[in-house]
Amino acid sequence: MNYSKTIVISWHVTEACNYHCKFCFAKWNKLVEIWGDPANVEKVISNICKYFRGQGYGHIRLNIVGGEPVMFPERLWNVIETAYKYNMEISIITNGSHLENIRPFAHMISLVGISVDSLDCQTNMNIGRECGGKTVSFEQLRQKIEDIRSANPDVRIKLNTVVNGFNYNEVLVESFAKLKVHKWKIFRQMPFKGNGGVNDYQFYAFIKNNYKEELMQRSVPSVLPLPFAFETGNSNNGSSKQVIFIENNEAMTESYLMVSPDGRLFQNGGKEYCYSSPLTEISFVEALQEIKFDLLKFDERYESYLTMQAVNEMRSFFHLDEDDTEVFDCFCDFDNDLL
Repeated sequence: MNYSKTIVISWHVTEACNYHCKFCFAKWNKLVEIWGDPANVEKVISNICKYFRGQGYGHIRLNIVGGEPVMFPERLWNVIETAYKYNMEISIITNGSHLENIRPFAHMISLVGISVDSLDCQTNMNIGRECGGKTVSFEQLRQKIEDIRSANPDVRIKLNTVVNGFNYNEVLVESFAKLKVHKWKIFRQMPFKGNGGVNDYQFYAFIKNNYKEELMQRSVPSVLPLPFAFETGNSNNGSSKQVIFIENNEAMTESYLMVSPDGRLFQNGGKEYCYSSPLTEISFVEALQEIKFDLLKFDERYESYLTMQAVNEMRSFFHLDEDDTEVFDCFCDFDNDLL
């Protein structure tokens, strides 16, 4: 077996969420969710592991996504326990509002990804990242992260930010550097179901003000455990220190392996999702044949050149010199149909 080969499968176990982000693409019209049934969970996970171990993958990571899976700790435990039994690496993506719910099984998790689009209360309210009028402040976020680290000192913390029409003028990098995260992934808002996404000016303005790789690197451990090296853009050793990764819409299309709440592979790339038959009924290889998945693009998302490509596009867009690092206020009003 080639232990350097890695794969990540994102299972969107639930559509339910305590937030209501305006640009969220985790929508399936309330499909039947199978993660509450241990037998179905085992069928999906064993199906995944059988296929990829047969293909020689040494590291298979189950990325548990929603919705907001942390809202349902008992069901979440069911998925984590099964994945752990099959020797999968386990990660969770959460909005962070109830991060404390994963503390009892934090020792089994290799990575926690937290979606943070803004540190401004009103901006989060505008985006829909609030519940009952409450948002998560920077200090609350920092305390929640430290609490998880106290339960598992080896856990890796990743931040995910979607550049959108509400946050594109915000400078987050100075605050994020204080959180000592291993990775910050910056996404361009995807067009989806009539939502036009984010325009070039907004996307490149955010990169201009936040791409400060050296600032983020200062607080990252110099050496990472080998199993996690693929998350840093270097699959050969744990010495890579790249922290900021940028994904445009092209890089995000057909480059993810995703499972829907009802246990089907699904894929983006069009106005609507396309789906396979359920993994509880057919083999993974059969399901894979029913969707489009670009393995090369998957691998490229963990390489540094896509990030540098986005940075160079930003410099060209604003006609900047290499040493131009001044933060500028890029705010202007746009029509609502652009948001």
